[in-house]
Amino acid sequence: MHYRLKSLRLTLFFGSLVVCLWLSQLSFDGRWFFTPERSNAADATQLTQQGWEQYQSGDFQGAIAQWQAVLSLTADHPSELRATVLKYLVRADQQVGELDQAIAHLEQLIVYYRQTGNTLQMGRMITEQAQAHSSLGQQRKAIALLCSEVDRPCVANSALMIARQQADTAGEVAALGSLGNAYRLRGDYDRALQHLETALTLARQTHSQLHVLAALNGLGNTYASLAERDVRRRRSAEAPEAHAWNQSIERYDSKAIAYFKASLTIARAQNDGLNELRSLLNLVVPLQRRQEEKIAVSGQRSALGGEESEASFIDSARALQQAQRILGQLPASREKTYGTIRLATLMQRVAGQAAIDPATHCFGSDAPEQVVPLLQQAIAIAQQIRDPQSEAFALGRLGHVYECRQAYGQALSLTQQAQLAAANDDSRYLWEWQAGRILRAQGKTAAAIDTYDLAVQTLQTIRGDLAIASRDFQFDFRDTVEPVYRELTALYLEQASNQKQASNQKQVQRQVEGKGENISMVATVQTIESALETIDSLRLAELQNYLGEDCTLSAIAKPVTVVDPKTAVLSSVILGDRVALILTLSMPNQRYRSQVHWLPADAQTVKATINDLRRRLEKRSDLANSYQAPSQQVYDWLIRPFAQDLQTAQIETLVFIQDGILRSIPMAALYDGKQFLVEQYAIASTLSLSLVDPMPIDRTSLRVLGFGLTKPSLVEGPTFFAPLSYVKTEIDSIQTAIPGSKGLLDDAFTLDRLQQELTVDAYPIVHLATHGRFGVDARDTFLVTGKREEVSRELEVGSREARLTQRAALGSQTYNEKLTMNALYEMIRAMRQGKLLELLTLTACETAVGSDRDALGIAGISLQAGARSTVASLWQVDDQATAQLITHFYQALKQGMSRAKALQAAQKNWLQRHTGDRHHPGYWAALILAGNWL
Repeated sequence: MHYRLKSLRLTLFFGSLVVCLWLSQLSFDGRWFFTPERSNAADATQLTQQGWEQYQSGDFQGAIAQWQAVLSLTADHPSELRATVLKYLVRADQQVGELDQAIAHLEQLIVYYRQTGNTLQMGRMITEQAQAHSSLGQQRKAIALLCSEVDRPCVANSALMIARQQADTAGEVAALGSLGNAYRLRGDYDRALQHLETALTLARQTHSQLHVLAALNGLGNTYASLAERDVRRRRSAEAPEAHAWNQSIERYDSKAIAYFKASLTIARAQNDGLNELRSLLNLVVPLQRRQEEKIAVSGQRSALGGEESEASFIDSARALQQAQRILGQLPASREKTYGTIRLATLMQRVAGQAAIDPATHCFGSDAPEQVVPLLQQAIAIAQQIRDPQSEAFALGRLGHVYECRQAYGQALSLTQQAQLAAANDDSRYLWEWQAGRILRAQGKTAAAIDTYDLAVQTLQTIRGDLAIASRDFQFDFRDTVEPVYRELTALYLEQASNQKQASNQKQVQRQVEGKGENISMVATVQTIESALETIDSLRLAELQNYLGEDCTLSAIAKPVTVVDPKTAVLSSVILGDRVALILTLSMPNQRYRSQVHWLPADAQTVKATINDLRRRLEKRSDLANSYQAPSQQVYDWLIRPFAQDLQTAQIETLVFIQDGILRSIPMAALYDGKQFLVEQYAIASTLSLSLVDPMPIDRTSLRVLGFGLTKPSLVEGPTFFAPLSYVKTEIDSIQTAIPGSKGLLDDAFTLDRLQQELTVDAYPIVHLATHGRFGVDARDTFLVTGKREEVSRELEVGSREARLTQRAALGSQTYNEKLTMNALYEMIRAMRQGKLLELLTLTACETAVGSDRDALGIAGISLQAGARSTVASLWQVDDQATAQLITHFYQALKQGMSRAKALQAAQKNWLQRHTGDRHHPGYWAALILAGNWL
């Protein structure tokens, strides 16, 4: 099955599950260009007027019907009246979440203005269209419309260039702001700040307060996103790193607060209640964090300069109070409905001092007393304006409040009403999940499984859209998507355990009675299969979330264990505070057999042990071999329970599908007290069997394209990397081991040269012997090339002019060019015309201790780079040892061994030839194989 990125209407629940983008970000929207104005009677038909009156009253569907009728009447007569009605429809489409329709109507407007020669308006409509694509999560498309493809100069027919050609300052500001917003949602915060600061400067020059307000909110949201990013990074960081994250969070929150307060001042001066509400609600979370960290308000410099006076002081509680007052003054509308829901949610978050969205978690049995009346008010407003989407959110949130109170009957009733209201909306998975939780709490396991399964099915249909969601949502994935899969898996495994107990009892009875197959045993097998399918779906969703919008996934339906009976698959899954292992074996008379084992340690103990082991494995100077105790403990947890089964089945290759922190250590280094696991089995890892094409490597034209970096390097950050003295030996040895291979070093290692070589010849193996970092998502993952380029130093604050002046004074720095995984993926996809690489080898990369997101990158890099499998290092390695290991690996591969067995042969050869300190896993275990092992 091929999962394509789709354009469904998910804008109401992307990003921290804060239910509406209109409140979480003030985007540069079309209202800057045209606010629907009441047409003069002489210029408008009765239908147009009636539609406008219905729009003003909140009856958006009624307005749409009237205006569609106008379009039908004027289909053969393009006119300004028709253009005006199309603009009205765009606004109404956005109000009811029909963004695809809005894009289609904008396309008609673009065609009309092109035909009539109104280039200025055409450019503005292109910006409108880009904003709609951005709201759908299609940031690359939005950026292309506003400027050009990512990383390329703006093209003449883009919205930004048209505005500049037409000297349309308002259009230029809107295009720049929209571009900044798209880059922010894409996760490119540096470019977002650059474009938003330029927009702010131009808006101030033209004295357009609405544009200034929007730019301030855009900058505030960007810094708030940076703070949220670092909050999530801090969760998994070790103690010394956590302190550094605290400092960056404080800095970003202070800047966000300054920008939001500035926008609040303008909104109040303009008597703009809606934007005042937005600014107040945007302030709540950074203010709360600053209060929790006990950061003094007085005496701090704001991002805009100046001291914060006592008179201007505002805390999160006051912001919420003022927001509630403003809400009471606003007329009934969709915006008011979502504003009310968000206000209730923020009240819960502040009261519970929670960093996680209280819409999906309980922090005590009761919510602040204002929450229930606010949500009831939101339901009433949604019903009044006939908006089922906002009604579903209000009903669902109220149901969650009662769920936390353990009033399950009332909670289930409200949640089921939300399901009905959201029947045609992709957000319904939230309420299916919530209903499943409630049924599980009521002890109705079978009904809970059915309802959870509905939620998973919904998520399956929108997985591509989760990938193109904002980068903030990619981090929130763990709180808002992962639990659905994990909780359903736990239900299946609990059910399988109960079935097994019943099966054992019945089996004894049937043996006594001389009867045949136990039906309960068959049910147990089917239930475990369902658990495995759910885990597999989680892995696919997790990987797509990591890779983001720049990669699609092609799933393979055929189970690999059937193709390769000498292979065993060991899956781990962390379920709350417990860790389950599932061993899958091929059997002679059946498709396969799986068995479940629960670790006798809680998840926190497992995590601590894994992190301790990882640190000790990296320490090559550890003459006492202190890694052995934790390594043996992990062996006892993961391998020993299945040792006899593996031996009986004569297993030769172990494939691990690990979860979370378990991905961060090499299984080859597990120690049974006498020998390492790699001395018994060939080892590989993958994220999902359905992503592995079970085809052995083609050795008829085996050749390697190798690039290497021997010199010291410096990348922006700045981050320094030491020289790799043995890389030349490594590249030379590869060319000797596999004739026909090619190696290029240092200055010849550039993106252009790599692209050129891939264009000229389709090498089945690409070998990159250079430093690299795997980050928390694919955008933070990069390799270092030999090309050095001059990059001007950027400052974080100040106007664009001030930054240019200061940059000139500071000068510039020469950095090595980065090769991102997205760029490598695009390069290989374009050059190889869909043909996959057999193998991508990365021999000097590293992942962070304690970060399961970093380790996820190695498992996903094969797919993103268009390779069947990857050999990569988990930590900084001894490059002399690596040169020897990788040479032996290629020799074994050339001789006919599978990928997994070739790596096993190289590592066993090292162990046989080296004793003493060089026997330590730090020298040989960092290299792991991910993806296809055949």
